[in-house]
Amino acid sequence: MKESSTEQKISPSINNVYQPGIGELENSKIIRSIWKNTFDKILEIKISNKRELKAMKEKIMVEEKKKIDQNYNRKYNDEFTKKKIEISTAKNRANLDKMNIKNELVQKTVDETLDKLKAFAKIENNSYKKLLKELILECMIKLLEKECYIKARKDDINYIQSILKECENEYAKIMKQETKREYECKLNIIEDDFIEDEYGGVILMNRDKKIIINNGLKDRLMLTKEKHLPEIKKMLFPKKK
Repeated sequence: MKESSTEQKISPSINNVYQPGIGELENSKIIRSIWKNTFDKILEIKISNKRELKAMKEKIMVEEKKKIDQNYNRKYNDEFTKKKIEISTAKNRANLDKMNIKNELVQKTVDETLDKLKAFAKIENNSYKKLLKELILECMIKLLEKECYIKARKDDINYIQSILKECENEYAKIMKQETKREYECKLNIIEDDFIEDEYGGVILMNRDKKIIINNGLKDRLMLTKEKHLPEIKKMLFPKKK
């Protein structure tokens, strides 16, 4: 009988232990699910932030690298252009100096030729007398006038006067041979106007002095120089093979 009373005392205490109901269990599952989703979301945000941060860092690095490259390229191009201009300027200066030296040497050659021409153009020189006649005939043929006027150095006037008739006859003979036609030309000397240089030659003109042929030796030399300057330079400065 005593044992039964004891069991009766114990039984109520066991029955009084807390046991969650179905509703509470469901709530607990929901909370755990919410927490899990929350932690997953937090983790996802952290991973996303890391990715975004990494991408941002890479973008910043690419942009900075691009800026550095652009700045370097700009400085390089500026320096390259500067050096190119300096080289071009130095080359142009060297070419100009070279050209000036060549021109000086050409002029020196011309001056030496003029000195020789001055020594040649002496009326006592038979070669110069022969040349005067040829220059007069050349002018007559170019003019093809019935009357021509001759301008010459004062020192040459007497000699030219002495060959006027000879020049007229030879002109007529040459024109007859070349054209089979009769040509005449009367020569006159201008006695109040002379060629003033020391290099000789003649200048012929028609009656109204509108057509002029300059066969002064200095002028012929200058004309030849200008016309054949490239050939003269090749002769003076041959290219090295």
